[in-house]
Amino acid sequence: MNKTIKTLFFLILVFLVFYPFIKISQKKTLPKVNIINGEIKQGDILGDILKINGISDYERGMIIKKLKEIFDPRKSKIGDKWEMHFSHDGDFLKFRYFSKPFNYYIVEKQKETGEFITYVEEVERYKKKFLKTGVLNSSLYESMTNLNINPEIIIQFAEIFESKIDFFTDCQNGDKFSLIWESWTDKNNEILKDIRVVAGKYETENQKYYAFYFEKGDFKGFFDENGKGLEGSFLKAPLSYRKITSFFSQSRFHPIYKIYRPHHGIDYSAPIGTPVSSIGNGTIIFVGYLGGYGKCVKIKHSNGYISYYGHLSKFATGIKSGKKVKKGDVIGYVGMTGIATGPHLDFRIQKNGKFINFLNLKFVPEKNIPEKFKEEFENLKNTYLNLLNTSFTS
Repeated sequence: MNKTIKTLFFLILVFLVFYPFIKISQKKTLPKVNIINGEIKQGDILGDILKINGISDYERGMIIKKLKEIFDPRKSKIGDKWEMHFSHDGDFLKFRYFSKPFNYYIVEKQKETGEFITYVEEVERYKKKFLKTGVLNSSLYESMTNLNINPEIIIQFAEIFESKIDFFTDCQNGDKFSLIWESWTDKNNEILKDIRVVAGKYETENQKYYAFYFEKGDFKGFFDENGKGLEGSFLKAPLSYRKITSFFSQSRFHPIYKIYRPHHGIDYSAPIGTPVSSIGNGTIIFVGYLGGYGKCVKIKHSNGYISYYGHLSKFATGIKSGKKVKKGDVIGYVGMTGIATGPHLDFRIQKNGKFINFLNLKFVPEKNIPEKFKEEFENLKNTYLNLLNTSFTS
């Protein structure tokens, strides 16, 4: 009997010693979360994606309803990413939707109450600079696109140098270009959003042109290697990748009326839908149909200038009379409304009520590097120069 009691006592003692470790072990083997992920493809509907992946009708309805509080599913884009989180038993836990550039939109089901809540998580992001070099073998746009450079960055590059170079008349195959731009990237080095060009170089057979972005407080802009400003009060043209088919003239043969008459504008031929930008800062004074101009926008600028943009196919979102616009803002899209034989922009500009030839305007830079910032500018410039000038040596 004593032996039996001793054995029982020993077993109890062993149990008491090891029981805490058994509980700790149980805590470590928590149920795993199953994650299904994917991205939006052509023709995808968010509700269908949820259904295909086993979300019930009720939960699907709640996810869409709650998501709309922080994100409009109608703005889903091809390439947007999504995640669905499930418990090891298959119960829905969380839906995460990522629409570039920076935010995850989350709908989560509370375990205790079953309530659906929403919140937004910011993507961990880093600012990084990229360098690309190339040789012109067609248009600037095509040559840069072949290097997988974002069209927004290409347009920036063209606009920065437009006071020095006309990329439609001055360029030759064999010209070289280099550019450095900043982007936001995620932890995997994937670009979330391109920010701006910070330095550029364009080299022809006989000339080198440079541009450097400098910012100090409220003072900022693009400057050449001597600290001279590159930005005038007006863009050199109201649209990119265009071809002039008719110039300013006091006596032009009209292709429809078959008579000679003044043409106080410039016709830029471009495909329907090409974005048209305001040439400068100003206030819109007319949006609507204007006789032979068709759909037209008129913008009042400082110093007595008024610009006209005619034959548009449509106006940009939010464009209305009284709205203030900045240089480069898209105000409409190329079309052939009104009296037109093909898609083009009829662009005109007045000075104190009189139409003038826009191509004869002098594009004077608005500002240069002031003396107090010259040393900082020189340091920044030299850093970028080393990269731009060595990018072709190999």
